[in-house]
Amino acid sequence: MNPLLRRRLLAGLLLLASLPLAPRLSAGTTTDPVNRYAYGANIGWTDWTGDTNHGAVIGNYICSGYIYAGNVGWINLGNGSPANGIRYQNNSATDFGINHDGLGNLRGFAYSPNIGWINFEATGNPTVDLRTGVLRGNLWSANCGWIPLTNAFGTLQTDSLSPGALDTNGLPVAWELSYFGHLGLNPSADPTGKGMTIAQDYVAGTNPNDPTDTLRILTQALSADGLHAALTWATVPTRAYYIEKATTLAPPNWTDSGLGLITPDGTATTRNLSDTGAASRFYRVRAALPLGQ
Repeated sequence: MNPLLRRRLLAGLLLLASLPLAPRLSAGTTTDPVNRYAYGANIGWTDWTGDTNHGAVIGNYICSGYIYAGNVGWINLGNGSPANGIRYQNNSATDFGINHDGLGNLRGFAYSPNIGWINFEATGNPTVDLRTGVLRGNLWSANCGWIPLTNAFGTLQTDSLSPGALDTNGLPVAWELSYFGHLGLNPSADPTGKGMTIAQDYVAGTNPNDPTDTLRILTQALSADGLHAALTWATVPTRAYYIEKATTLAPPNWTDSGLGLITPDGTATTRNLSDTGAASRFYRVRAALPLGQ
């Protein structure tokens, strides 16, 4: 086979990475130990590590744990156990808290015995950056006014996003209930026959019940000398991506393309690569959970 043609064919293959599941939360807070404070004019400093063992936990589906403010005491973000197993309904004293929609938006109600409800609402637009973990926007308290999350006084940051409660199979309970309505799934199963396991769907952010929703390379273009390539692949806003390369599959030695972690542009993302000449070249796209879960 002509070497150039061979290079084109190999580069066009979709090689789906082996995708690990998110780890269990190993500490009592996800808050960064340095960027842990937020400051509001009427409430003063709030410490989101709480007492470390009971600090704020920012999750993929919900938040939980406590914030501590010297002027008002403890603020409860939620107990981590919504009634439906997925997100808080915020309709009772036993089912309230802060939800994360997966896109970075934080909404719901936190509670402090000393100042009442604190509203995470669209007007203040509290968010978490899925790539950096920085929290921005403002919270609203009828008794304390606006509470900025990040401002000139300090930056508030989470180092990770908690997957929440995990099933015995390692998959997040909230994710299983969202897509299947029950637990106990086989992570290695492929119920639609699309060539992705349930576990791979979870990490890729694709719908395990939709046979057309896959992590795949859509188009590729390579220069005649093999020094340049352009790849377009299907993307979702809740994930980031790496393009990796190898010159052989026996066995493959995957290395980063040099582009590092890529934030998606929408439903399809395109990136250009510069490379050295090789007789053959393999590329693959690997999905990454937010904040390196």
